[in-house]
Amino acid sequence: MQSDVSEVYQRAAGLLAGPDIGLHPAALRELEALARTHPAQRRPVADAVCRYLRDPVEQAADGSVGPRAAAAATLAALARLHPTTEPDTDRVRDTATATATATATATATATATAQVSADAAADTGCGADCGACLHIDLTGAVLPDIDFSGCRFGLARFADAHFRGACVFDGAHFAGEALFQRAVFESDARFTGARFGDSAVFGRTRFRAGADFSGARFQGIAWFGRGEEVLSEDDPAWDQVEAWRPVAWEERDEDDPLWPLAVLEDDYQSWEEGGDGARFNGRASFSHARFESAAWFWKARFGGEALFHQAVFGGRVHLVQPSADLTGARLSDTARDEEEEQDWPLGWTTATPDPGDRGGARLIPDESVAPYHGQLADDDPEIRRTGLRVLGELGDAEPELRQRVVDTVCAYLRMPLGFDAGADVFTLTPSQFGEARTRRDAQRLLADRTRPSADRPIWEDIHLHLSGATLIDFDVSECRVAQGDFTGTQFHGSTTFAGASFGAVSFSLPYAREGRASFHGPADFSDARLSHGTLGHCLFHADGSVRATGTGQDLVRMLLRARGALSPADITDGFRTALLTAASETPDNLSCAEHLEYGTVPGPSYAPERKRSGLKIIGTDILVSDLAWRIEDAPIPDSVAGDLPGLTAEQWSAATRFITLLLGALEAE
Repeated sequence: MQSDVSEVYQRAAGLLAGPDIGLHPAALRELEALARTHPAQRRPVADAVCRYLRDPVEQAADGSVGPRAAAAATLAALARLHPTTEPDTDRVRDTATATATATATATATATATAQVSADAAADTGCGADCGACLHIDLTGAVLPDIDFSGCRFGLARFADAHFRGACVFDGAHFAGEALFQRAVFESDARFTGARFGDSAVFGRTRFRAGADFSGARFQGIAWFGRGEEVLSEDDPAWDQVEAWRPVAWEERDEDDPLWPLAVLEDDYQSWEEGGDGARFNGRASFSHARFESAAWFWKARFGGEALFHQAVFGGRVHLVQPSADLTGARLSDTARDEEEEQDWPLGWTTATPDPGDRGGARLIPDESVAPYHGQLADDDPEIRRTGLRVLGELGDAEPELRQRVVDTVCAYLRMPLGFDAGADVFTLTPSQFGEARTRRDAQRLLADRTRPSADRPIWEDIHLHLSGATLIDFDVSECRVAQGDFTGTQFHGSTTFAGASFGAVSFSLPYAREGRASFHGPADFSDARLSHGTLGHCLFHADGSVRATGTGQDLVRMLLRARGALSPADITDGFRTALLTAASETPDNLSCAEHLEYGTVPGPSYAPERKRSGLKIIGTDILVSDLAWRIEDAPIPDSVAGDLPGLTAEQWSAATRFITLLLGALEAE
């Protein structure tokens, strides 16, 4: 009997993995029937279906959409084959409340949530060791319309998945970790009433439409902050890193396709550091959600409403988002007793709980910062402008609030822009024009308060958290700032850092070229005091109008200028400065600078008058280009062949030839 079951599985799984797409639906039906008849086969069948959905060949095939939708439906059916347990009255009550809220705002969502509530009433969820919850791995899968409502998952991997159609997880249970880092949701993503028994990881996830987590319960960390996974050098996961393929970053006004970096090569990184968090382009709802542990939204970006009505927070919170509406939200007793750190949007605070209150403190408007009451979340640009004026005056009057004011303004500038930042002003609608003007006002607030002036005291020791922001005509000339984070920031119009001083500043992710800032217009860094190497990886779309030192372009410009009237000593000094500024003063770069100089060498013995000037080994007549030319004829070194086993001799020759030509192009005769 067992042999027959195994043969059925092998035959159906083989057909599913085969090239004939026409046979795939029948194979899926046979596999699902096998799993229903023989429960022990449920996980092997699920693994086969997951492999099918992860297959890049199937993802690219024009006729594969229907079979992949059927495969997703099969996987959902398998995940619903789970015995029920006792009712969870708290969850039923919370989900029912969320359903009532959803009814008032979206009938379709309410109907789905009501069905989920009925299904969920019979169980309390499972622990991570549940043998009946289905482990699935859809890392990097391209998924059509899916409906995983009411499914019971163990460890669920959706990292780097691309959800191209409707996506429903209403009432789903995740007994283990739910990993959605860097996933992309093209349409509305619904997680109403979902239960996350362990960490829920949504760092760098992109919600291009709406996101609904109403009534969800997060038992572990709700992670919507930065999403890079930092691995130590000896972590076995390095063996899989090359297979991780984050979906290219193709968001409006952002032009770095490698921005969703999967791994930072660093031995240590605290959870506040790194790249960006989740990006919500549309409305996001966490109404009636329960966060039993940390609710982490550091570096998340909300492009629309962020509703946390009646939400309950039980652990550490970072929610410095001007669009967050916390009406009716509260802390749980656990959060109050453990005195967890909570960072709320400016304008919200916790009230002392009444003796008869169920749970902990309620979130209420913070009268201590009045007349600011969240005006930056208003739809009206004029009200937002009023809010900015109030924030500036508030910081002027109360120094202890200045960094919080700056954080609020920076969070506003990090909100995704709903139109092309480079569009002609005459093509903008009135609301778009108002938004562009308000953003300039926000930028001016930051600059005016950090630039020495006789009119007002400077705001000292300010940190600008502008990672991923869209900035228009940004001017911080002569400003004095303690720290600036411009990782992945897009600078449109004219940008000037002339004469600015930053104690520390970053324009790309640490130890990586990804997440680099881009400048779409003239950029002036004249006399700016920035950290070494900070501009080396930036992209300058208007290269000819850049006035700066520290960019990769400057290194090339310095060598091209050698064709002018500069002396070899001046060229060498300029080259070394540009090299160490662009590439940082690491030991290998310092050694490089010390062993190279710019100079003139005689021609070959048969024509010594044919002198050439370029980079050469210091104290010799050996040009670097001549060394490169001789490498062309050398076999591939063993170390290179070992690291790049697919490299052919012809490809090696082509690459080394190009290096020679490039170095020669920078020389003068």
